[in-house]
Amino acid sequence: MKFLLAMIAASGCNSDDAATGSGTDGDEDDGTTTGAAQPPGTSTDLATTSGAPPTTGGGGSETTGSVEPPTTGEPDPTTTTGDDTTGGVEPPGWVPKACPEIYSQDILPTFELELAPSELAGLKAEWEAANDDNKPDHPVKQFKYQDEIITYASVRLRGNDTWWHGQNKMQLEVGFNTYDKKGRFQGLKKILFDAAEYNRTFLRDRLAMHILRDVGLPAPCANNARLMLNGEYYGLFTSIEKVDSEFIERYFELDEGNLYKKGGDWEKKTNEENPDDSDIEELDDADNFAEVAAILNLDEAVLEWAAEAVIPDNDGAWAGGLNFYVYNDPKTGFNIIPWDKDATFDRVEPDVDPYTYIKPNDKGRPLYEIVTDNPEWFAKYIAAIEHVLATGYDVGVLHARMDAWSAQIEEAALSDGNKPFTNKQYHSAVEEMREFIAERAAFVDDWLDCWRGGGKKSGSGHCVP
Repeated sequence: MKFLLAMIAASGCNSDDAATGSGTDGDEDDGTTTGAAQPPGTSTDLATTSGAPPTTGGGGSETTGSVEPPTTGEPDPTTTTGDDTTGGVEPPGWVPKACPEIYSQDILPTFELELAPSELAGLKAEWEAANDDNKPDHPVKQFKYQDEIITYASVRLRGNDTWWHGQNKMQLEVGFNTYDKKGRFQGLKKILFDAAEYNRTFLRDRLAMHILRDVGLPAPCANNARLMLNGEYYGLFTSIEKVDSEFIERYFELDEGNLYKKGGDWEKKTNEENPDDSDIEELDDADNFAEVAAILNLDEAVLEWAAEAVIPDNDGAWAGGLNFYVYNDPKTGFNIIPWDKDATFDRVEPDVDPYTYIKPNDKGRPLYEIVTDNPEWFAKYIAAIEHVLATGYDVGVLHARMDAWSAQIEEAALSDGNKPFTNKQYHSAVEEMREFIAERAAFVDDWLDCWRGGGKKSGSGHCVP
């Protein structure tokens, strides 16, 4: 519960992160918990509707009752510490730090990359070959953002080669610690430029991650960015924060735990010099509720699954996909960190069931099945969906964000000659996504009515009035 309250109180982005501011790594669809409390503002009595939505983070979220959260994890210097002063209070607990400034929602940053002609040719050849085993780093002559110039950066391809074929637009990862382990750009080791062909609005990751942060989850920051490549406009991208040690340090009070990325096998992303991965093996081997509850942060996991179910996400932890990380927080146990949200919203039909749906050719979701098979935690899952719908999926708010961000990026989108779709398809995709959001919200609200009214789970998992 402490985790959930901290996440909801925390900023997921800068204070100007509001609607008024104006390739994937997976498939195409591609410790003991501190309590068993449901998300605040909800009830485990399924016949009772949720209470008033709690205040949420997410950087100026327009959700009802939201307030501007603090911008850093540091205590307020004006707060007394309770040492010798009469009536002093304890300083606030851990609060995750705000999104780096380059992910503010009221800017459309332009990044400039300059490569030697031979390096650029090599990068393009690797893209056309579409071989995941051949994505080396290339030295960058110059990386520039505004007046800041870095000459020790690298660039490499990113994404899954399965979906590169037919695309003219490379997806890129710029590294600042490849040649200098201490190298950083605005505190970041890397920045990512994503351009999945089916993300034709350019907004899926950006909006989905904002929803996830609004409801109190550790989700990467994202906005859009223009990329100049050797002096020419290369295109519009989703600029998304990489989940790495810097992200963990920003979001978690204790950052010495192990971070793993889901794939064919778990890939260790922190503490790589230590070969011990017995913690993730224990998570994989857990096959009953008691074993799962001993090592998984149930509050956080249930909220993460619920948020992906509402959006919905066709390739994350909820749907049986590969697009997520887990972080073994020494305080709360394993936490699920969402990732790669370009398979969201209208990638599926608006009436997919928030409990029973699983993606075609799924990769399995044993933790989800074990936890939601427990009656108490299934009730908490339904309550978490109600919480997400109330605090993160207000149709008016999401439409306002889409409108503001679409206006912000339209010129860059229309002039992007490398995008693998037409301007007409871009405009159509924006309208289709707006319509989907309204249809999805209405469906989930109707779906919840059965559970609110005392409905029971059938053998297939559907609600029986």
